[in-house]
Formats: sequence, structure tokens, C-alpha cells
Amino acid sequence: MKWILAASLAALGLAGCVSYSSGDVILPLPQARAATASIGDIVLTGAPATVSADFPAIFQREVREQMDKCARGGQPLRMEVRIIELTGSNAAMAYLVGDSNVIRAQVALVEPGTGEKVADYDVSRSVGGGGLIAAVAMAEAEEQMSAALATDVCERAFGQRP
Repeated sequence: MKWILAASLAALGLAGCVSYSSGDVILPLPQARAATASIGDIVLTGAPATVSADFPAIFQREVREQMDKCARGGQPLRMEVRIIELTGSNAAMAYLVGDSNVIRAQVALVEPGTGEKVADYDVSRSVGGGGLIAAVAMAEAEEQMSAALATDVCERAFGQRP
């Protein structure tokens, strides 16, 4: 009986993560434009004061990596992102009772020559879980949630998962 309890506690301690996505498509990118589009400049127009000093570079790197996988056309769009919320999990809370990383943002895809907004999205993503695996997996919230935001835009605008 004791070994069943010990095995159960060990399994709970190793639990994992769950990703959740929501948000709105304010202005969808037309399919014909999505087929020819790439992402040129990535402009971070706003972020919470709680992000690290390294966040703009982290954001650029993670978003560029994901967007290059799904937006491969020859006509670049400017991606303008205003992050409303970015919170990282507390490792101790994630291990003991579960916690989550969260990003909420507004993302616009803009025609660089004219300034015309051709797509507009409200993005809300969270990755949460509990146990040791979750605590480790959610340790780099800025990297993880920047990539999650880009994945969400890839899926909504270009119909692809990077």
C-alpha cells in the first residue's frame, strides 16, 4: 500500500504542461495575401514594465524564428505587437499546485509601403501545469510566450503551425 502512495506522489511530482489559446480575429489576413506574404520588420510597440531588459532581443529572436517557418512569401509585411500582459509562472507554485505563463497582446500586420493595416489579432495564450516537468518547462517564460504568440499568429494569419 505504501508503494502505491509513493508511486502516486512521484507521478504527481512529474506532471506536465497544457497550452491554452484564445483571442479574437479583428481583421483576418486575406488568403491570397497570406500566400504571398512574409514578415519583414517586427516592431514591439509596447510591453509591460515587468519584462526583463533583454526582452526586446528575446522577443525579436523567438518571433522571427517562428514567423520564418510559416510566412515564406516574397512580399514582406510589418508585424506590430503591443504586449498587454506577460507573466511568468512561479517555479515553486508550478511544482506544488500548478501555475502558468501568460501572454496577451495585440498584433497588427501592416503593409510597409502604405501603412495600411491588413490584419489585426488579439492574442491570448497561456501555458500551465504542475509538477517538476512543468516547473522546468515553464522556466523561461519570455522565450516560451514570445514563441507562443508567434505560433498563434502563424495559425491565424497563415493557416500553418510552425
